[in-house]
Formats: sequence, C-alpha cells, structure tokens
Amino acid sequence: MSKSSPSLIEEMRARARPAVSLYRTAACHLHAYATRGTPTASAKTLFAGDQVTEIVLRAATTQATLASSSWAGALGHAAVDDSIMAIATTSAAAGLIQKGMKISFGNAASVKVPGRLLDANDAGSWLTEGAAIRVRNQRITAGPTLQPHKLMVITTFSREMTESSNIEAVSRALIAESTGLALDLNAPASIIAGVTPITGVAGGGLAALEGDMKALMAALSAANGGANPVLIMNPAQATALSLLASPRFDIPVLRSTSIPTGTIVLIEASSFVSAFGAVPDFEVGNQMVLHFEDTAPSDPVMAGVPVKSTWSSELIALRMRLWASWSMRATGHAQVVTGATW
Repeated sequence: MSKSSPSLIEEMRARARPAVSLYRTAACHLHAYATRGTPTASAKTLFAGDQVTEIVLRAATTQATLASSSWAGALGHAAVDDSIMAIATTSAAAGLIQKGMKISFGNAASVKVPGRLLDANDAGSWLTEGAAIRVRNQRITAGPTLQPHKLMVITTFSREMTESSNIEAVSRALIAESTGLALDLNAPASIIAGVTPITGVAGGGLAALEGDMKALMAALSAANGGANPVLIMNPAQATALSLLASPRFDIPVLRSTSIPTGTIVLIEASSFVSAFGAVPDFEVGNQMVLHFEDTAPSDPVMAGVPVKSTWSSELIALRMRLWASWSMRATGHAQVVTGATW
C-alpha cells in the first residue's frame, strides 16, 4: 500500500468532526497529568500536526477569549454541539436536543427565548387581485428564560490508561456515555414536570397501543402541536412498539432507560429549546476520595461504601463541567401516558 500524500492527509484532518477536538482536549489533560507535562505538549505528542486541538487548548487564554465569535467561541460551541450530536444514537435527550432549537449561552447569565404561539388566526391571507391585505396584531408570548445549570461528569482512569496511545478512544467512550446518561436523567423528566398524565388504555396489545397513541396525539394537536412529534420511552416499551406497530408507523422513537416502563412521552420537538456553554471545563487530579455511587451520591464520610481513594488505587480522575439548560417554548407540547399496558 502506498503512503498517503500530504494533500490527502490534510484533507482527512479537515474532515474531522468538531467533537474530536473536545475529546482530544480531555485526553491531553489526562496524559499531561500522568506524564507531568502540559496539555499543549501532550497534544503535540499524541496528535502531532493537529492544529484544531491546539486551538481548543488555547481557548481559555486572553488571546482567544470565548467571547470572540470569530475564533475560540465559535470553535468551542461547534465542538460541544457536535458532541451532543454524536451521542444522539445512545441518548434520548441528545436526540431531542438535535431536533429542537439550539442556542448558546456565550457569556450571558441567562437567555430569554421567545414563546411559540400557534394560531391559525394569525396566519396570512389568500387575496384576489387588488384586494386589501389584512394587518394582524402581533402577539408575542413571554417564553422561557434559560438559566445555566452545571452538567457535571466525573470519570476515572488508571494510570496505565492515561499513558496509553488509546487514551483518546477511552476518554471519548467514557465521557460520551456519562454525558448521555446525565442528559437522560434530567431532560425528559424536567420537561414533563407538572404535565397532567393520560391514563393508559387497559387490556394490552395492539388495541391499547392504538388508544394510547391516539390520546397522546389528540392532546398534542389540541395545543396546536404535532408537526414534528417525537416519542420517548423505555427500551423495553420501544421493542414492544416495534413488534406491534405497522411498518408505516412514522413517529421517531427515542429510547431512554431513565423513562420507566409503562410511561410514554410525546413531545413536539420543534418547540424544545436548549442552550449550552461555549466550551466545557476540564479538571484532573489523583489525590481525592470518590464515592462511586450513581444513584444517590452524597458526602463520602456519610455514605460508607463504595468509597475509593484515587491515590491508593493509582487512579486519575477527570471532571468535566458544562453549562446547560433546556425548556419548552409552548405549553401543551409535551404529553405523557402512564400505565401503558402494551
């Protein structure tokens, strides 16, 4: 096999997804900590010639502020957005984020999003030649105010992992899985909070499935939704749906283990809005005690087990912090059935 020409190599680098820079940044921080070097030096060692990685590493310096829309800020937001897209196949929340409106926090403490008001009376009019155009009163709803919340991920790596050439692939897998689980634990649950649930049709089977789908769509249509509906459900329920529904069933289904079996969520995806910070923050350390609990974490001195010392286990912990928030732009555009029997 002949060696690749320089032009082909450059072309392959140019095609790299923005998310690659984010995961490589995490890998550089881990490698630098293990080798007692700097992230920039690790970038040159692990990813020689990759200029994108170096730009991301410089994003926090005074020369490349995140407020700069023409350089670090734009690149950072692209990397975060592409990272969410990359986990959309394994995370229901990530899939929903990709289908809805996406905005950036930038340096703002909060972002006010205009509400969505769907009313046929506000539409334009068909006119005959010479007829006067109707002038509608503009109606604007307040809409949600998105305030940033911390999306935190902590993962641990053995020293052997961080010194390995496979650290990029390992960090990508662990960060993506942790981010996807964190999104799923909060996104669907928060947007259906306060929504009056629809009781599932009893009896099971296809009749119950049809009844639940009709009830969900009727409720969404009553709120002038239904243009871009998305279902979110437990994987077990999604399997039952695929077995019972017709091949012509065309509503996208997002699977999430955070949704209990028997709970079916229907959302107007175009009314969902999310906001993220420009770039995540990474911190690395190995002298701490961590509570390895993903259900109800608490202070290690109160929790008991499982508690592990990163120092004695020779583990390196990576903590990622990303500002994020989401909401619905219209009332009634998130509906839920509980107690589904199919």
